[in-house]
Order: sequence, then C-alpha cells, then structure tokens
Amino acid sequence: MRIREYGTLKMQPSGAGGVHPYHEILYIESGDSELQWMDRCYRLPAPCLVLIPENTPHWLTPRTPELLGWYLETDMESAPFLEYDAVLSWNQRQSRNDAGRSWPQPLYACIAAVSSIVEAYERGELLAPSAHRLLEWDIQKLLFLVKLIVSAPADNVQPTPAIDKQLYTALRYMERSFKNNITIEELAGICHLTPSYVIRLFKQTFGATPIQYLQELRLKAAISYLGTTDMPIQDIAETTGFANLHYFSRMFKQKVGESPTAWRKRRREPSSGS
Repeated sequence: MRIREYGTLKMQPSGAGGVHPYHEILYIESGDSELQWMDRCYRLPAPCLVLIPENTPHWLTPRTPELLGWYLETDMESAPFLEYDAVLSWNQRQSRNDAGRSWPQPLYACIAAVSSIVEAYERGELLAPSAHRLLEWDIQKLLFLVKLIVSAPADNVQPTPAIDKQLYTALRYMERSFKNNITIEELAGICHLTPSYVIRLFKQTFGATPIQYLQELRLKAAISYLGTTDMPIQDIAETTGFANLHYFSRMFKQKVGESPTAWRKRRREPSSGS
C-alpha cells in the first residue's frame, strides 16, 4: 500500500470528484451530502464512510453548508482493496440514517486514529513520511473490518471465525501491553497456534508481522509523549518499551525521517506566521 494524498474535507458548494487511477476513502463526520458513483446515487447522512475504487467516476455534492471529515487516496500496490461487490454493499449501507451508529467499536477506533493522524499532519506535528506509515497500518485495519462487516449475515448472528477472534485477542493484548517485552511465543500461546502460523496469519491479515505491528504501536506512543510532555527522551524510550535509547532513536529516525530530539524541537518552534 502507498498513501498518495489525504487531508480534511474542503468542499466547494458545487462538489468535487472525477475519475482517478487510485482508490479513495471518504469519511464524513458531520453534514449531509450526495454521492454520484458510477450509475448510482446515494444520499449520505453523517457519519458515513465511503469507498471509491480506482478508475470509477464519482461526484460528491454537499447538501448542508459545511461537511466535516477527511479523504484519503491510496495505491494498494500488492495489497488488495475490496472486491467490487463488497464496495457496492458497503456504500449502499451508508445511505441509511443509522449506518454510522451501527458500526462496531473497532471500526470507530480506526476512523478516530486516521482522523487524529490527518489533523496532526495538517498542524505540522507529523512529517509526511511518518504520517504515511502510520496511516498505512490504520487503513489496512479499516479495510479488513469493512470486509468483515459486509461478509457477515444480515442478522449478524453468525459468530466471528475462531482464528479471527484469536488474532484480535492477540492484537488487543499487544495494544494494551506494548510496553512489555512481548515475544512471538507469548502471542502464539494467546492464540493457541504455532509461532510460525501466527506470523504468517498476522501478516496475511494486517500486512505486517506481529513485531512490526508492535514497533508501530510503540512509535505512536513515543510520538504522543514527545509532542505532549516534557519527559526526557531516555524515559520515553523506556516507557514505550524500547530496549535502549540508541535503538529507539534509530527506529524513530527510520520511520519519521529525523531524530526524536529534532522532531520535538521543530514541533515546538514558533511558526513563521506567529
């Protein structure tokens, strides 16, 4: 997956759209709109999440004075988007008045995470390379959750497959205990699967190995500490689960494009317009 462009919605009264050689995701937090997609027209009450596959004509028209939300354009590369029938089913659901209120909590969490990253990028708190990397993880999870929702029976009584439940149990454990020294063997025990199968299944599902996902969690937490506290960088490294300061600094620069010290200093410098 390669994130191409993203930002908060800035709509003209006449709307926006066209045909693009990349996939697009639209989240509308508040305000009503109308989507013309292919030969279909949807009235979209907020909140709603719309998926637009590559090379499909579309036009979004505001029906209220202001639309709040975000858009994201992505080239999926080797990672799959959703099948056309799944996108069609999902977009049709968004025209219901209660569509957003029926989303499961993990989907709300993914949307909130994307919203916070987009806003942090536009405020200058994140450089593009780090924002792109963070968005890749959350969009991968978001699409996976949408796929689960549209593939579930209408009455929603069929239980989630056992392996999916096991993976999400491990995922939540990692998000809760990221500060600890979590091993593949420990995650395998939680999932009741072999370590090699956990790695393969995790990568197929989330596009990353468990250790890669864990490192992203730690980096997200470190960015939060760096941007909102005066904690020494050594303490931040220890608090977020990195083995030592050198390793933390190397991983941070590799993902964000600058050292933790430089990132914090740049963020705290007054803007040129102030």
